[in-house]
Amino acid sequence: MADRLAGTFAAEVKELTLDVNVIEDLGRTVYEKYLEHKVLVFRGQDISAKTFAAFGTIFGRPEEHHLIKLRHPEEPTLSLLSNQNEPGRNKEMKTSGQGWHSDYSYKLVPGSATMLHGLEIPESGGDTLFADAEAAFAALPEERKAYLRTLRVRHQYRWSPDREDPWARWKYIGPEERRQTPQISHPLVRRHPDTGRETLFIQPRVIGSVVAVEGLPEDESTALIEELIAHITSEPYVYRHRWSPLDVVVWDNRCVLHSATTKDLDERHVRRLLRLTTHGQPVTPSLPEVGHSRLCPAV
Repeated sequence: MADRLAGTFAAEVKELTLDVNVIEDLGRTVYEKYLEHKVLVFRGQDISAKTFAAFGTIFGRPEEHHLIKLRHPEEPTLSLLSNQNEPGRNKEMKTSGQGWHSDYSYKLVPGSATMLHGLEIPESGGDTLFADAEAAFAALPEERKAYLRTLRVRHQYRWSPDREDPWARWKYIGPEERRQTPQISHPLVRRHPDTGRETLFIQPRVIGSVVAVEGLPEDESTALIEELIAHITSEPYVYRHRWSPLDVVVWDNRCVLHSATTKDLDERHVRRLLRLTTHGQPVTPSLPEVGHSRLCPAV
């Protein structure tokens, strides 16, 4: 049913149309394949926005994006990603998703699955990259794993080491959206709620919204973040998805990082995709004594 696409993860599911019968009859089977492969690809899915939104329910309860300008006008659990000048949007939104990250890591309860449906796809460019943070953690020396399990990391959607950076989210969210995105502290190593496997839960500091590793001096914190991101995104753990029209791709944010590449795509080449993310579960630490996710004091 699924052919592996990369060394440690990602698979293409063939000869399956994502219609109401699949949702009702094969939902559990699809979900099990998703847990096994972490990224699933379904080619040539000529389906409506309503059907796409319904398919997302296999992976959990769909969650509306807090940026209202990104929401689909008819299906509010969907958002439209576009490299074009869409009405009412800031120009920075055209490269939304650029840079390694895990969706909603800046929330007390991060996202679970994310799905994309390729509506308009350029002949080349606009690929999406995925990185297997679970396999990357498993490959580390045992002594290193033991140390990382003891750490926590602070996340915040609007945070950036440089607010004037063109990617800094501070520049394109309003006061209410800022109020809704306080700093959150998560365990650095989390245990997957379905499989029980451990994974690194870390992203870069700009687009990934990571503020710092708690308890470390700033230089040591930054060095550790950069070291771990370089490891997770090294060649053995990366899958590059080259889009074809009407592809559907779903991935597990609990153990996978992803990055768009639209910043390098000429705007003459149109790229529009529908997006859905499902509500996740509180982050379970690998070591119980490290504690679950929590709200940080106001800053």
